[in-house]
Amino acid sequence: MGLEMLKDVPFAAWIGLAGVVFGSLLTTFGVSLTNRANLKRLEQQLAHEEKLVSRRERKERLEELYILICHWNNAFFGNYLSLSLVMKGQIDYNKYLDEIRESPAKKVDYNRISMIIDIYGAELQEAYAAILKIRDEINDIEFAHKKAYLSGQPGKLYLEPAGKAQMKLGKACDDLKILISVAARET
Repeated sequence: MGLEMLKDVPFAAWIGLAGVVFGSLLTTFGVSLTNRANLKRLEQQLAHEEKLVSRRERKERLEELYILICHWNNAFFGNYLSLSLVMKGQIDYNKYLDEIRESPAKKVDYNRISMIIDIYGAELQEAYAAILKIRDEINDIEFAHKKAYLSGQPGKLYLEPAGKAQMKLGKACDDLKILISVAARET
């Protein structure tokens, strides 16, 4: 009985049904293609937004690094000025140490400087290493002066080398700031 009913269905109805099924398949295929294209576009958009966020973050960190290097350089210079007074015999070493304890140098986050350079500024490593090398020279001069001071020797012998090292450090900090500026602009 069920098969007989199907035989009684006019041929035009079968063609209409086949058209509906074919149309449904085409629609499903079209929706699938549209969804795939939308997904690809969304992935590209998210990748682009991630790149923009990454660039913005790098630029912000480089700007922060620039400011930290300025503070660091100022702290070194302030330390040098105070120490030069000891070298000239105008203040004693204890007064110098008191000034160091109260100086802005204590507020400079040296670990943050290193971290930003390590993570965001690979191209700055060489210039930063040059600063660290000069800082070591300054520390050696300060140590030699302290040793001489404690043994009662005059500190004036250390003024010129300390001044030259300080000028070298200032130049190296300025060079690093220029590199930071270039890197931030290119980001």
